[in-house]
Amino acid sequence: MQLTLFIVIVTFVHLSCEVQSESSPKIVGEMNNLPEYCKESLIKEMKDQCSGHLFQPTLVEVSDCTFTCGDWHDNGLTRATSRHTINLKDGTPCGYSKVCISGNCVQTCSRDYVKIGAKKGVYK
Repeated sequence: MQLTLFIVIVTFVHLSCEVQSESSPKIVGEMNNLPEYCKESLIKEMKDQCSGHLFQPTLVEVSDCTFTCGDWHDNGLTRATSRHTINLKDGTPCGYSKVCISGNCVQTCSRDYVKIGAKKGVYK
């Protein structure tokens, strides 16, 4: 009887700790060079984006101009890992003097700022 009660308590303690712990995503690349407040804001937005997905609700990794949402489960019978990667919006800061363009982190001075073929004195 005491052994059974002990096993039940240990099981529930393990499960409750698992639910309470929230892992932080792995951040690699140029994103590490962002100011902390900017990085935290971006991570919050990415977590919000991931949490809206039914099957991959957790932010797993941030790498330059992409982030990966995923999930892992093990119910004793099956184990599964699922994930999907999303490009950050063009213009999102990704490092010192760098922004995301088409999923790549580029220097801001290498972007095209002037519309080619624009007539002199005409602005749209």
